[in-house]
Amino acid sequence: MKKNFTYDFLIQSVNEKRLRYFYLVMISGSMRQAAEILDIDQAGISRQIQVFEQELNIKLFERKGRNIIPTEAAYIVLDYFKEQMRCENALFHQLHELKQSRQQNVSVVSSEGFIYTLINQVLKPVNQQYADLSIRLELMDVNYIVRLVAEGKADLGLAYNPPLHPDVCILGQKNDPAILAVPFNHPLTKLKRAIRFEELSAFRFAVMPLGYGFRQIMDSELARTQTSLDIGLVTNSMSALKNYVAAGHGISILRAVDVHQEVGSKHIQMLPLDSELCSQAQSQLLMRKHVTVSDSCRVLIRQIQTSFGLTAITDV
Repeated sequence: MKKNFTYDFLIQSVNEKRLRYFYLVMISGSMRQAAEILDIDQAGISRQIQVFEQELNIKLFERKGRNIIPTEAAYIVLDYFKEQMRCENALFHQLHELKQSRQQNVSVVSSEGFIYTLINQVLKPVNQQYADLSIRLELMDVNYIVRLVAEGKADLGLAYNPPLHPDVCILGQKNDPAILAVPFNHPLTKLKRAIRFEELSAFRFAVMPLGYGFRQIMDSELARTQTSLDIGLVTNSMSALKNYVAAGHGISILRAVDVHQEVGSKHIQMLPLDSELCSQAQSQLLMRKHVTVSDSCRVLIRQIQTSFGLTAITDV
């Protein structure tokens, strides 16, 4: 059975030039101001709007003296323009991310404590597979690591006990307890048990600045136990913290892996802390959510997970 269809209108494309003229009139509130923005004659703007109305077959503005009042149709067209701009911006953003993902370079931001493993166990096998891969590595505190990853200014982040962020996913993690590092044969070693934070106030302390994972753990526990410390050194250098302890100047909070060599040479001893927060601290590999991952970056991620013994959390 043959059916006849009738069409009430013909589908036409919207003229992009006149659409943008219309938008300028809407946001400026007048033909004159729109013309000044475009540096053209006002009559030219008026003529383009009239043609635009004819193409759409509907009035966009009501003229009242020298003023123009947008009609209901004008606001519908305005919504269309904004949605078009949103889609256009999303398109260019996705194309930019795709282009970046294909380039053989990866930006990594990290805490200092991860550097030895990164340099000695991660880079060699990755460079063997991707000889042209260029890695930019920057050291910073945990808050900046999360921030740069969330903003897309760094591809990967290695952080100790980082705060959660809605735009950041965890690619891998492992339990990495914070321990108390003390000089060899320090009085606290005689207690033969986990050290309470209340017992630390009697000794000089070396600490990381605000914003570092160790400092955030320590400050949380000091607040919980209402304990104050005798701080002798504030530094963002892991090496300085270890040397401070090894030289017998005081004690500090670090990870076991950070003082492995100093423990072996009997310059430092590790003591457990009586703290659930310290025992549950984690090292994590971070990446921004919903990004396109290049093959070289994927290999780097796998090698970091393997070298650091991280349990994969998010698949890439």
